[in-house]
Amino acid sequence: MKQDLSNRVTARIDNEIRDIPGRSLDLGKIHTPELGLLSPRRNEIAPKGAGRDAALIAYSERLRNSYRSNEDGLRDGMVKLGEAFRDGQTINISCFCRAGEACHADVVKIAIEKVGHAMKVREAAAVRSQPEVNERTTVQNANPRTERAINDFLSVSRSEMLLAKLEDTEGRNRSEHASHLNGHSQFIRDLYERGATVRDGVLISPKENLSSAQPLAIATHEYAVKRLSTLLGEERAKALAPQIVEHGVRIAGASADRDTKIKVFNWIYGALEGRSDLIKTEDRVPADETKEQRFDRTLNEIADLAEEMSRLEPSDRFVAIESLNEQQDTPVERADDELSLENVYEDALHHEEHTQAEPEHAGGGIQEYERVELEDTNLARLASDMSKDELDRWIYVRLPVIDEMLESGTPADTILKPFQNEIYHGAKEGPGAKQAAIDDLKFASAYIRHQLKQPESRLRHFNARYRGYAGMLEWASSRDEVIEAASRIRLENAKLGFEWNNLPETEKAQTPAPLTSKEMRFLFTESSPRHYTSEMTAAKLSYLSVGIDAKTKTDSLMRGEISPSPEAAQLIDSLEFRLGRRYSSDSLSATKHFLQSLKTPNDELRYKNTFDHSDVYRKLPAAERDFVYQRAVLQKEGLESKLFDNDLDREKQVQAPVQKIDAKGFDEFREELKSEILNLVRSGSKFDHQELAERTALMLDASLARSGFAGKADLESMKTLSRELSDGIGKAASRLSIDYSRGNVPVTERVLENTIGRQDRTREIYAR
Repeated sequence: MKQDLSNRVTARIDNEIRDIPGRSLDLGKIHTPELGLLSPRRNEIAPKGAGRDAALIAYSERLRNSYRSNEDGLRDGMVKLGEAFRDGQTINISCFCRAGEACHADVVKIAIEKVGHAMKVREAAAVRSQPEVNERTTVQNANPRTERAINDFLSVSRSEMLLAKLEDTEGRNRSEHASHLNGHSQFIRDLYERGATVRDGVLISPKENLSSAQPLAIATHEYAVKRLSTLLGEERAKALAPQIVEHGVRIAGASADRDTKIKVFNWIYGALEGRSDLIKTEDRVPADETKEQRFDRTLNEIADLAEEMSRLEPSDRFVAIESLNEQQDTPVERADDELSLENVYEDALHHEEHTQAEPEHAGGGIQEYERVELEDTNLARLASDMSKDELDRWIYVRLPVIDEMLESGTPADTILKPFQNEIYHGAKEGPGAKQAAIDDLKFASAYIRHQLKQPESRLRHFNARYRGYAGMLEWASSRDEVIEAASRIRLENAKLGFEWNNLPETEKAQTPAPLTSKEMRFLFTESSPRHYTSEMTAAKLSYLSVGIDAKTKTDSLMRGEISPSPEAAQLIDSLEFRLGRRYSSDSLSATKHFLQSLKTPNDELRYKNTFDHSDVYRKLPAAERDFVYQRAVLQKEGLESKLFDNDLDREKQVQAPVQKIDAKGFDEFREELKSEILNLVRSGSKFDHQELAERTALMLDASLARSGFAGKADLESMKTLSRELSDGIGKAASRLSIDYSRGNVPVTERVLENTIGRQDRTREIYAR
């Protein structure tokens, strides 16, 4: 069989010949920016043999990681090649290093075939699910953000849509509009007749009954007088009490609940009494300010704040019409042209409002209101006007495409451009087609506004770094890949955050800013893709804890309240296994080796581990990294403390037999030895040096035995002392004969005293 020595391989979906132009891809000369990463690097080129296989593996791994993160748009370029392969187009891939052997061209061919077949499988699945689409089942391939938006506007009821447009009468008078609302909901009609209104998406409705609860004691004049009397005296307290109560009510607001009022009045009284500051004013407070001056200054601040808060109070109260009409100043008679139908209706409306407002003034009560924030129902109202087929087309075709473009960073104007063009083409077909195109544009615009209000969609649209990180998590297909992606995201974002302030301005303009802690929280708490298992979701959420949350989780791990992940448990098992050494010193060395292994790759260690501790440790969440490190440090400190205690015990055992000699016993021993040596000298016997040393040693041993010190002194020291004694006695004896001849006895006593004084060294002997 003839061997193919060409440098080209061909990727085609089947052997069928189609009248479609082929495509050429030279890996050495790639001009398409999205495919630039397909060019092999210098370290990925090697001759035949084991080195070539390793280079191809490194090349395929790099392309796989770049495809996942869409580095330099590689995924987009591969999708284009996959579409050409799926459509039957022939793709010729050439590489300069092939020469009949497997090389980078074969790796690219396999990647193109994999992408093309995956696209074909997805299309076949979409075709098979088409009948389910007609039955309006859930979307199988839509992302979670699309599903959430669809559920949002499909779950809005008719009553909620009417409530949002409560005052939209569409030309109906008050009675007719009330009847129209009653046809859908008696509750909404009741709200309308009681004077409810909708302002800026907030439903404001008067309460049915005035509050029957007892007024708060803290908001009464009597309480104000009681609190202020201790500061100002009773007379001035009575004068200021109405002002304090009025200021508190205005600051709390007309619709404030009891808890809010209690907090506001406690805050005011605390500021007046000097226990707290109303507003932080350290820069403006004089150093020599008296209590009276402080009270007046705080009272002025409270008055200013009450004035500002009253200006912010919503103007949605009932206003008595008669207070605005000065009927008493106008003639009672009306001209005939004023008795039109509109004026009669307005007069009736004014009279109705006047009669409703009278009991309030008569009773002297305060009208209370309830405020309820309503959801935006514009998208739901537009969807309710569509037919079933049209709504299905939006849900299963258009909305997923809009979300895909929106989350890829495509500007909203670009997304809406086709809908705007449809209006132009629809105008040529007729008014009906034009109006349908306008409705489509309205719905698409409303949908985009709705999605951009959601944090995840908004971050994906505007933040390129968030979009890339989210893609890395979505492309993970196993728990290990989730851990790899999450740890890489954490490490890369933290590294960029530390270096961000030092980057040049030109590089900052070209580099997306690092994610904040809030954005990282959104990233790891997003709805998981459909292919995620529960273990993959748990692994992703474990990287959420940082700062105080991570410390809290670490403390729980240390206390054993929660179980560590399998990776952290693997490291802990390796750490605890090192305690099984025969000697504590060996266990301590093994524990120190564990700590070194956490920051050093396994290949760089002198003594290898069974697995790479640093790689596993690097991928752990912050809380579990702290947990593993703290356990290792505690084990190391415990072993060091144990070794130190053992050393102390051995020293005590060595020093235990040594006893200190009391001074009285030593003095008796000294006098006795002195007496014996004097008797030996006075005997006048002639001894040579060796015999004198032996006699002195015997005398010393006998004296030690009689005094109870035998066996307590160092042997070598005793020999040295006896030799010094014998030398001293010999010199004393020679001088004694001379002194006797002169009749000078005291000299002998003084010489002998100096000689015997050397026995003081025995104190050092027993102190050893």
